[in-house]
Amino acid sequence: MGDGGSIFSARWVLVDAFHSRRDCAIYVRDGKIGEIAPLQDLTSRFPAAQIHIGENVAILPGFVNAHHHCFGVNLVNQGISDDLLEPWIIATAGAADISSKISTEYAALRLLKNGVTAVVDACTGGETAALAEEKIRDKIAIYTGLGISCAIAPGERWQNRIVHQSGQDQTVLAQLPEHLRERLERQHISRARLNPAEYLDLVLRLAEEYASAETSDVWFGPTAPHWASPQLLKEIACAVRERGLRMQTHAEESLLQHLTAGRPDFLNPVAELAKIGLLNENLSLAHMVWADDNVLEYVAGMGAHVVCNPSSNLRLRSGIARAWKMKRFGINLALGMDGTSLADDDDMFAEMRLARNLYWSADPIEPHLTAQDVFDMATMGGARLMGMDQCIGSLNAGKRANFSIVSLDRIQGPWLTESVDPIELLVSSAKTSDIESVYVGGSLAVSQGKVCNKDEQNVLQNINEEMQRAADQRLSAEDYAIVKSTLLRWYDNWLTQSAQHR
Repeated sequence: MGDGGSIFSARWVLVDAFHSRRDCAIYVRDGKIGEIAPLQDLTSRFPAAQIHIGENVAILPGFVNAHHHCFGVNLVNQGISDDLLEPWIIATAGAADISSKISTEYAALRLLKNGVTAVVDACTGGETAALAEEKIRDKIAIYTGLGISCAIAPGERWQNRIVHQSGQDQTVLAQLPEHLRERLERQHISRARLNPAEYLDLVLRLAEEYASAETSDVWFGPTAPHWASPQLLKEIACAVRERGLRMQTHAEESLLQHLTAGRPDFLNPVAELAKIGLLNENLSLAHMVWADDNVLEYVAGMGAHVVCNPSSNLRLRSGIARAWKMKRFGINLALGMDGTSLADDDDMFAEMRLARNLYWSADPIEPHLTAQDVFDMATMGGARLMGMDQCIGSLNAGKRANFSIVSLDRIQGPWLTESVDPIELLVSSAKTSDIESVYVGGSLAVSQGKVCNKDEQNVLQNINEEMQRAADQRLSAEDYAIVKSTLLRWYDNWLTQSAQHR
């Protein structure tokens, strides 16, 4: 881009979910959105600008994927099928052990080609402080190198690694055949993990180091309240309160989590977080499928954010979040693909479409989510959650020039009414394949499905080579069936006994 900046014209410019301009153009200079006006106005005022004419396209803000895991090669490609969340977590320990750097590169390329220009990466911490630090720095370098804004939220499952109740892991393992007991002990119980004290120090140090960065951040990311000790959560709460740091965690994801967390010493995830001072505007809660009205009203009152993950919740049999109820309470909603989008393709258009069609209530009094609502979740909702809403999430003047140019040729078909709402049209019909180009910071990042300034073939070759070298750690179909049956029988017995004592 020359010193005169660039002008991009379009049939529609979608400033945000609720404001669009027809037959206009955007002026971009120094990586920022300058202004939006008719093409003729901008060309006359900025004669030195490079002009990009888009006759039948829409320009829309870069998407924000507000909760994501980088699994590398899709799990189903590795022979790990979707299932109920609890046994599925056990199965994913058999995923190929490839480097975090390679899996993040692969994930970042996929996201960028899908118009995602900001992401919250919820990763595991690593075995040691040194390895965890290397992982976090690698991720930030990869995302920012591609122009993607990012927040890295490392976490771990420090306790309850087999089942949710504290101290019950060995009870369940004892019910398994010896070879399975030894394997799960090795993969889940005794696997080396960054200890909580080192984790706390690492996140504090890196969060302070990246505090002044506009497009990257480091957060606390304990995997879920029931997987972290109360003491660690208290120490995180103190750091969040004193330093204004952010945190993301899973909460109320599955029915079993919801039911088994309700023991006397653990009311529910949100109550636990509130009790120690973590429920505030710097907290984002992923999933929240099983949260009741009282919990949602509490979340809204404290200003915490919720990330909805419709594809993941369907694939892992968790259910459908009551996003319409969250909207009614005034919770800021964001959208996340969780590394498990419906077709494993990281298509945010498909995720919005699924959200729009799932998140409605049979009660006519309840507000349903509109196309504008889910588009807002995928853009400004995520930007607010990341604390980056002043620089990303929309095409307002002064913000970072992150946008996609989407062809309308296929979408409009043989005929399109003049009065069509462009947000409604794109949410209903657009696909990643309709994206002509993606710009980050005003620079061309993707053109016709190809990432610029990055050797995609080299990334694919690297991941292929690592996959071939990785040891096969998967459970056989027979062993997985035994583990799953044992887990579900144990939960069923626990829930039955709990009900009898009420």
